[in-house]
Parts: sequence; structure tokens; C-alpha cells
Amino acid sequence: MPYRKKSEKNIGGFSFISEQYDHEVQASSVLKPLSGRGRINTDAQVFRPVLNSNKGVVLSSSVYPSYGDVSCYHMAACAIDTAIRNIISAGGNISHLAILDNFCWCSSQDKTRLAELVDAVKACYEYAVGYGTPFISGKDSMFNDFKGYDEKGNPITISIPPTLLISAIGVIPNIYKTVSPEFKNADDVIYLLGETNDELGGGEYMKMLGFVGNNVPKVNLEKNLKIYLALEKAIKKELVASSLSVTSGGLGIALAKACVGGMLGCNVSLNPIGKTYGVDVKLFSESQGRILISVSPKNLITFEKIMKNIPHAKLGKIAKDGKFIITDKPARRGGNKIIETNVKKLHTIYHSFSNKMSARGGSASGGK
Repeated sequence: MPYRKKSEKNIGGFSFISEQYDHEVQASSVLKPLSGRGRINTDAQVFRPVLNSNKGVVLSSSVYPSYGDVSCYHMAACAIDTAIRNIISAGGNISHLAILDNFCWCSSQDKTRLAELVDAVKACYEYAVGYGTPFISGKDSMFNDFKGYDEKGNPITISIPPTLLISAIGVIPNIYKTVSPEFKNADDVIYLLGETNDELGGGEYMKMLGFVGNNVPKVNLEKNLKIYLALEKAIKKELVASSLSVTSGGLGIALAKACVGGMLGCNVSLNPIGKTYGVDVKLFSESQGRILISVSPKNLITFEKIMKNIPHAKLGKIAKDGKFIITDKPARRGGNKIIETNVKKLHTIYHSFSNKMSARGGSASGGK
């Protein structure tokens, strides 16, 4: 599969934004906006507000506007699930977590847009209650519509897509157990927690191909909650070396990002994911509830016991040689290489847009 030499703005690095702001206040940051040797953007940030306490505050956010092209209900559900998952992945605690909403919407006088708003609000209620994560504040920006004329004097109306940003704030009981997203040690074992389904609709892969798709990601609250609680337990026992929430772009992008962060390679197989989906689904589906983690070989037995009844796939290992290899089956079973490149190339691609913006003195816009 050929790689693109140009990063997509939604999944490429955006360090040029993070570097414009002073995130360091009294040396209290624990997990910063950029992490690892490869300086990848983190999905959650942790800081220590009281310097003589080991407790930390963790912040995260999530937004999937393109999912609204298929379903605003599932757009809202996925934004909530991802904001929560980002925090759990960093070491947060779901029992000490709250969320906030930011609705950016078009005219609700349009019956279709009003119905979409109702769907999004319904999802907010159901998933906030289901996860036990109360909304503590929020913001609504309605009627984001432009009415004017085109160059020929014809009347036109331009409206923003229905968009819901979810922010989350939580407590990390012990900041020394915070987990960053980048791979850290060669020969650590790579796992994917959660189930992968044919859910490419509204995702980055479909957009790259010029389509929207129908199978928008859906949140299975009951299953995901069990995954998050199990990961909490594993992190508390210090069994997890790295943890990265799988978001836009799916598993393929998450693997690349974790490798770039640690400037380490990987040799993984998609076969353990199990279901008879095509390679494109396994690599780029944006199914919710999934987390990419690495575990030291010495912790495998204890880790596997915790994950015994949790859906997970053992994908392969972190590689010291910097090669990025993904196969359809393990090599010993005659697997074919789907992707073969190296981390230095991925690092260049990941940072290409950010470097371009930095060279221009770019403003804070774009990227995820």
C-alpha cells in the first residue's frame, strides 16, 4: 500500500499550534501537548495543580463533524466516548470525570437541522448518564449561517456542518502512573483493546477517497465501559508502557503515531483482529472503544489475566530497527507485507504540514 508523502491535516501533526502557547505554569505539566522523541501531539494533557500533592488533573477533547453527514446522534456519542477514552488512556479515572459540550450549529429553524440537533442532544443525555460523566458546563453557538450573494448576484446560503465538541476533565490519583502514547521499548508487545468493525463511514479514509459512506462508528457503551475499567486496573498496577486512544484514521494511523512518538519501529499482523474484513477496514475503521497499548514481556501474564474477558488482539512487537511493517498474517504463516516503510519517513510526513506552517509563521488552525 503506497503511503502519501503529504500529511492529511486532520491526522497529521500540529506542533506549530502547541508551540505557540506557553503550557508550562510553575513547572506543573506532567503529560505535555507534545510527547516522545518524535514530538507527537497528545490526545490528553495532565498537569499538577497542587505541587505538594501527587494528584493530577487530566484534560481532553474530541470532535467528529464529518460523522454528522451520516448521523448526528452517533457523531455526539462518538465525541463523548472518545473524550472519555482519551482520558482513560492517559491514566485517568472514570469515577472522577466530567464533560462539557460546545454546540456549533446552523439554523434550527430548518426542520432537518433541528431534528439533527435533537438527535445530538439525545445522545448527550444517554451516554453521559450511561458513563456516569455529568455535563458541568457548555456553550451553544447557533445560527452559523451566511446569507448573501455570489459573484453573479444570485442569492446564496452557506451553513456550517452540525458540529459538537466534547471536552472532558478528570482526576489522576497518582501522576506518577500517567501513561504517554508513544512506544518506548523494543520487544514490548503491542495490543489492540476493543473490537474492530466495518465502520468507515464519515472517517478519514473515506474522505481521502472522496466518499462519505454509510457505516458510521457506533458506541457500545456496555462493552466500552468494561474495557476502560480493565485498562484503569492495568495502569494502576503499572503494567502498561504506552497507551494511545484510536481515533481519526483508525489503527493504521495510531500505529504510525505511536512509532513516530518513540522513533521506534513495529512488526505487526492484522490477522489477530480476527473478523474477515478487508485490510482497509482493519487498518482504517474508526470503531470506538479501541486503545493501542504496549506491554513489557515481563508483565504479559498479569496483563492477560486482567484482559481475559475483554476483547483484545495481540498484534506484534515494537522493533528497534525503525522499520514499520504491517502484514496480513504472521511471517511464520506466510504473511504478506501490506505496508513496509520506516519511522523516519513517517516522522517527515507526520510533521510536514506543521513544518510548512511554522515556516510561514502560521496561525493556530487545522489538525487533530
